[in-house]
Amino acid sequence: MRIGVVSDTHDRYEAIAEAVRRLQEQEVELILHCGDIESVAAVEAFRPVPTYFVFGNWDRRRKELAAAIKQIGGVSYETFGVLEVCGKRIAWLHSHERRHLRQLEAADYFDYLFYGHTHIREQHRTGRTLVANPGALFRAHPKTCIVVDLRSGEIKPLIIQPPDKGSPEATEAWPSLERDTIVAQLPLILPAPASGVSPSTASSLLPPSSDPRPSP
Repeated sequence: MRIGVVSDTHDRYEAIAEAVRRLQEQEVELILHCGDIESVAAVEAFRPVPTYFVFGNWDRRRKELAAAIKQIGGVSYETFGVLEVCGKRIAWLHSHERRHLRQLEAADYFDYLFYGHTHIREQHRTGRTLVANPGALFRAHPKTCIVVDLRSGEIKPLIIQPPDKGSPEATEAWPSLERDTIVAQLPLILPAPASGVSPSTASSLLPPSSDPRPSP
């Protein structure tokens, strides 16, 4: 199974549209967003693919964003999200509060930990955990996201070159996806702190003030 990971989209609709199109070409079955969404319009751009979001430091209108995410069939989390997919434990966050990233990385519990905020693509391994930043779709050269094959472990970067706003590609309607069919075929995907992370374990990873539950 392949998943897409994006971050720091910062309301750049054309870049998001191109990233989603490219991720669809790679046959990803879900997308993780590592924060800094900014607007409801940016959320709408992810409608074609089931997407799970966390909030970043620029996501200041969180109630509106959470409502928009729910409207497109997505899921939103506050500080960090946790999923279990294909037997892999996955966490993702924005990382503007660095201690959260350090604590999740040091837990030696997750197979994958994705983060954003720096606008710089990188990856490294800490113990059992592969830590990766997909890069950004705003103020990044080049603009990037990544595709992760959870069965093979391959991480493939995609360079995103959004079309000019005046070009036909920029205004062309997106092809629709059979979302219900895709969701029905997904492996077990549970929101945090489920999917192998007990409430006591999840709460021990971050300070008591942090809330890993999905936003309403």
